[in-house]
Amino acid sequence: MNKRQIILGLKRPSEFTLSERQQIVEEYLSTKCKKRDIWEKYTGEKEEHGQILRWMRQLGYETDPKYSKLAINKTDIMAKQTIEELQMKEKIKQLEQALVNSELRATALEMMIEVAEKELKINIRKKSNTKPSSK
Repeated sequence: MNKRQIILGLKRPSEFTLSERQQIVEEYLSTKCKKRDIWEKYTGEKEEHGQILRWMRQLGYETDPKYSKLAINKTDIMAKQTIEELQMKEKIKQLEQALVNSELRATALEMMIEVAEKELKINIRKKSNTKPSSK
């Protein structure tokens, strides 16, 4: 057990004083340790559920480079999601337009067949009882 663990001991998150919270946040910011490792060191719990980040906000560490980096990454992720959403919406519009065009084309072909059958008096459509030709 090192000196900090003896001073702080293993406590629940609500039992830490403001100075102890600040000490934990400072250690997180000054070392390359993960939040999970530091949390486990001081509380004995494996998951910290964002408590260190809440303490950082509470203690005024919003302008810290690591926190700013987190905010930028979240913004980038949200920007990528909105770009993907816009691309998907554009693709949906294109597919809807293609469907409308296909339906119009099918209707036009039906009308052409009807007019040709009526004016030329020939059967263009295949009869339902027609058997396939044998070779």
